[in-house]
Amino acid sequence: MSNTILLIFEGEKTELDIFRSIEKNFFAFDQGATIIRASFKGEIYQLWERVKDDNFLDIVEILKERDNSDIKDLTRRQISEVHLFFDHDAHSHSDVIPQAEYNSYIEKMLQTFNSAFDRGKLWISYPMAEAIKHCKKDINECFHDSMIAISENTKYKELVNNNSDFQDIKKLDNSAWYYLTAINIQRTYCLVNSNFKVISNYEEIKEWFESNTIIRLQIHENQVKKFIIPKSEMVALSPFPLFLLNYFGSSLFNNIHCSETLKNCSFFCYQ
Repeated sequence: MSNTILLIFEGEKTELDIFRSIEKNFFAFDQGATIIRASFKGEIYQLWERVKDDNFLDIVEILKERDNSDIKDLTRRQISEVHLFFDHDAHSHSDVIPQAEYNSYIEKMLQTFNSAFDRGKLWISYPMAEAIKHCKKDINECFHDSMIAISENTKYKELVNNNSDFQDIKKLDNSAWYYLTAINIQRTYCLVNSNFKVISNYEEIKEWFESNTIIRLQIHENQVKKFIIPKSEMVALSPFPLFLLNYFGSSLFNNIHCSETLKNCSFFCYQ
């Protein structure tokens, strides 16, 4: 297996649906890649606790302990890249761990899982995987209601399903993915830079995906500093479009046409 990518998900439903759609729309045309999916069936904190003090602990063997039949004959040596997709889950710990402490753990997790060619690269959904659907097709509502109170996270799935124009992930086509990727690029830019600018050239964001994908840590730092700690809120943001940009680079970005797709979008930057 020359280019075998292992994708590790927190859950067994939403994330799998998302990546089935991604495979159909993107990886079906990449004949050099083999995608293998597995579910950890738990939170990233639990996985991090297992590996943080043991540089030699095999993440594939940990997954096998959790009854992932699709990888029962697989070894880490056969895998070229590992990507982990987990929820931020701030609401799950708010009663027992202060937000500042919990988010310091998240930062350490991002540093532990910082390479797809080693222990894996961690991608976080804010607040959870359903954030990919947190969007309207109407360009006047591109950023509408994209701030989420942490106290509302327990109702987030219902909130998104009632307000999204992309409710059925299985029906997302190539153009929908381009649009959702453009939106998440712009939300990321606003979050990190505190100003709005339509990204028209891949070179403007290329550095995001170098040095072990520095944007993952920048996103988290800005979520915490600007919103999670002072306001108990966060920006709804999906890592799946950023993963696609990380993998396909400028060839994908050039197909998105951000400046054309979003030129009339009614954006605002987060305050």
